[in-house]
Amino acid sequence: MIILIDAGNTRIKAGWVNPDTGERELTVVAFQHADLDQLAHWLGTLPLPPTSALGVNVAGPTVAAAIEKILLKHNCSTEWVTGEPQTLNVTNAYTNPEQLGSDRWLALLGLAQRPHPQLEHADTTLCPLILASFGTATTIDTLVVRKASDETQAYNLHYQFPGGLILPGPALMRTALAENTAHLPDANSNTTIYPTHTHQSIASGIAAAQAGAVLRQWLAAVEYYGLAPQVFTTGGGWPLVKEEVIRLLHFTQGRLDLPSTPIEWLPTPALDGLAALALQLQQSKNLN
Repeated sequence: MIILIDAGNTRIKAGWVNPDTGERELTVVAFQHADLDQLAHWLGTLPLPPTSALGVNVAGPTVAAAIEKILLKHNCSTEWVTGEPQTLNVTNAYTNPEQLGSDRWLALLGLAQRPHPQLEHADTTLCPLILASFGTATTIDTLVVRKASDETQAYNLHYQFPGGLILPGPALMRTALAENTAHLPDANSNTTIYPTHTHQSIASGIAAAQAGAVLRQWLAAVEYYGLAPQVFTTGGGWPLVKEEVIRLLHFTQGRLDLPSTPIEWLPTPALDGLAALALQLQQSKNLN
C-alpha cells in the first residue's frame, strides 16, 4: 500500500492506493498542520501496512519533516514530487518546470487521467480544459488536449499545460481587507449584484474578483483554441464563489450563443494525480 500525501498551505490530505489492484481509499482524511498526530492514528487503521509514501508539499520544510517522521515510525519512506517537463501523458510548458507548484502539477495530472469521452469524439485536435482551485491561493490552470492523428492508438489523448494564474484565495482576500484596513470587517455574507451593506459588499467583491479570473481564462481558451473549455473546480473556497462563477460563466455563454455547460467538482485532484503516478512507478519497478 502506497500512502498519498497532499500537504497544502492550510491542511494536509491523505489517501492511499494499492499498487497491486489500483484500489483507492474510500474516504480521504484531512488534518490541520497542528493536528498531525491524527495522521499517525489514521496510519494505524489502514487495512494493509504502508510500504512507501508519495506526496506533494507546498507547506514548507518543517511540515514535510514532521510528516516524514511520522511515516518513518511505520517503516514508510517518503518521496516528494516536484514539477517536471513531462509526466504520464502531460507536458509542462513552464519555463522552469520545477517552479510550478507540485500541488498544481499533480492536480493537472489527476485531471488528465479522468475519462473525457467528449474529447475523444470531438472534431478538433485541440480541446481545452480549465481547473480552478480555490484554496489559500486560487489557481486557474488550463490543460490543452492534443489528439494524436493516428486513431489506431489505444490511448491517443495527450495533454499540455500552457500556463495558469495565481491570485489570493477567497479567505485570504477577506482576511487581507480585515487586517489591513481600519474599518472593514472580516466579512461573512451572501453575494448579490448590488450589495447594500459592507459585509455583503466585501463578499460580493471577492466572489466577483474570483469569477472574473475564471472568466478571463475561459475566454482566452475560446480565443486561442476556438472551443469553449469545460471547467473543473476544487478547493475549500469554492462554496464562497460558486454562485458568482456559475452566473458569470452562464451569462457569457449565452451572450456568445454557446451552450451552458456544467462545472464539475473534483474532491482531490492532487491525490488522484499521485495515485496515477504511484501506479506507474510501481509498474516500472516491476519491469526492472
